[in-house]
Amino acid sequence: MGAAALLRPGLLRDTSLLLAGPPAPLGAAAADAFAELGARVSTCLPDGEDEAAIDLAVARVGDIDLLVVDGAGLFEKGAPAALRACLDAAWNVTRAVVNHAFLPRQRPGRIVYVAPSPDAGEHAQAARAGLENLARTLSVEWARHDINVVTIAPGAATAADEVAALVAYLASPAGIYFSGCLLDLGAHVGA
Repeated sequence: MGAAALLRPGLLRDTSLLLAGPPAPLGAAAADAFAELGARVSTCLPDGEDEAAIDLAVARVGDIDLLVVDGAGLFEKGAPAALRACLDAAWNVTRAVVNHAFLPRQRPGRIVYVAPSPDAGEHAQAARAGLENLARTLSVEWARHDINVVTIAPGAATAADEVAALVAYLASPAGIYFSGCLLDLGAHVGA
């Protein structure tokens, strides 16, 4: 089910999304979901250790309302040092977006981290915990700047389009009420 089935078309018109991570599978699903809703989508594939290249890529995008960091894709791309690649890239692209797009314009900004699934390999749980901690910490630090930070933790069977629909919801006006939390899509109540 696409985001348009859950959210009305045009809802995100004039919204600019930067998707940081590999182009598939989340990147393609998010780009489709946001296009259906009228948002402008830009992408970058951050190298966690090259802060200057990340700064340049973010500066080229210009206005950004929402940063989505595909930590799952960065985790898989970074093997064998997957944990470090994921967390370094997440922090460096976050810092660049906040410094180039959010703080200068003094308007609200949103950041969504998508963690790797729990079965993504060795250290996947550590990457999930690291992204959750980053979101919780930054949500407190940047609340005074109206910057909301959330982590989505997909389950082993969560589809990319489900994550994309949730990201679209978080970009909508209703998403402003979420910050510093973990949205765990793999939790089973009563299991």
